Amino acid sequence: MKKNIERMVHFQENLGMGLLTVFFLAILAQIIARYAAIPLLWTEELANYSFIWAVFMGASVMVYHKGHFAFNFISDKFSGKKRAWYDICLSIILLCFTVPMTWYGAVVVMEFWDYNWITLNWVKMGYTWLCLPISGGAMTLYLACHIAEDIAALKKEETA
Repeated sequence: MKKNIERMVHFQENLGMGLLTVFFLAILAQIIARYAAIPLLWTEELANYSFIWAVFMGASVMVYHKGHFAFNFISDKFSGKKRAWYDICLSIILLCFTVPMTWYGAVVVMEFWDYNWITLNWVKMGYTWLCLPISGGAMTLYLACHIAEDIAALKKEETA
């Protein structure tokens, strides 16, 4: 299970980097096109949506690496059981956001599936919004694994 999750994280990292590259190239093309007086209307939408995807993929990777919001000045004061309990509580708080994000993200995808991009009318808006349930689901999975690891660490300390 851990190996599959690590593969998923690696895929999300690569996807995020690729989408940031698309974002950069779209902005570069837009700048060059403006100086050359060539209308490239689709570059703005491509840049916006690739950046949105990159941010959401990066956010879920940060949850996996426990680089999401945290209060280091508090967590650094804990160790052992207290640290595990702190991490479990933090993960549960985050689950209160990631589970609805996954659910309502799926609702948004279904709602906007038949809409199209303005400048590239053959691209469905549903693809744009897919980043919500994908990253929300990934975050939920990562948090569940973190909770399981913390519970295992607590049990290990009790038997030691």
